[in-house]
Amino acid sequence: LQSERCRLENLHLCYMGIEDGSAEILARGLVGNKTLKYLHLFDEDEEHISITPAGWSAFSKVLCDTSTINNTYVSNHNIQELWEGGYGNWDVYYEDYYENMGQYESIRQNLSLYLQLNKQHPQH
Repeated sequence: LQSERCRLENLHLCYMGIEDGSAEILARGLVGNKTLKYLHLFDEDEEHISITPAGWSAFSKVLCDTSTINNTYVSNHNIQELWEGGYGNWDVYYEDYYENMGQYESIRQNLSLYLQLNKQHPQH
């Protein structure tokens, strides 16, 4: 995904049992990617998603890393959809959603905003 020669625009990893560790590795692989627009991690079947706020935060940081001006500039501004439909129905997919509602809502709002901005202002 980080290669200059990567031409992949759409990656479906549905039903792969993606968890936090896998999500963080995948997110790191997206740093510098210039082509991927659609990354689907799950479908309507809620049994195949085990990403907690920690895993989703990794994607949030890749989409808009505000730690420095340069990191913000080189953040991935290409991804337009991060799960099926682009916005997901979060309260259906998380067993512990209600226990961690504040964390999920904050991350969901950030990811939705970053994806919306990428869609409205594509870089390539």
